[in-house]
Amino acid sequence: MRIYELIRLALEIMFTPISDDVIMLTQVGIWASKRINPYMVWMSSWITLFIALLSFFLVGRFFRQVPLIEKWMAKKWLQKAEQLLDRFGAWAIMLAFFVPGVRHPIHYIAGILKFSLKKYMLANFLASSLYSGGWTFMIYKFNQKVGIKLVLLSLRQHLSIALLLFSILLLSFTFYKVNRKKNKS
Repeated sequence: MRIYELIRLALEIMFTPISDDVIMLTQVGIWASKRINPYMVWMSSWITLFIALLSFFLVGRFFRQVPLIEKWMAKKWLQKAEQLLDRFGAWAIMLAFFVPGVRHPIHYIAGILKFSLKKYMLANFLASSLYSGGWTFMIYKFNQKVGIKLVLLSLRQHLSIALLLFSILLLSFTFYKVNRKKNKS
């Protein structure tokens, strides 16, 4: 495991629209295929994830001082987020780690709303530990039972079938969402 891999992992988490789950799955899978010690992978990905999401909180704290953002903060949804953080506190931040689509915004909002730094650091520290540990455990167990290299080799040999299945799933999901919206109207 090289330092540039950790930097790339942090940058991918911070700046790409790809889900953190996919990023962690890919990076931990690469490390597992290289037979890197799982505890080293867990600790490294834990620290990287902690720092990456802490940066979101710090950006939120910084932008709180911008006059345009102060006007924007009166929005109804931001007030609901504030109520959520007031009610559930650190638990909301910890739970958000396991909910795609909420994982990043909650850190920005916590920073914008000046959530307690101590509580935030503790919640981020614990949740990033569980999140990275969970991915590391699952990937290493999968690699032990099946083998990541076998899956990647099979995927490459049957790429057209995999793409076809992915397209069918994507179209089915889209069709389901469209029909659901029509039925609500």
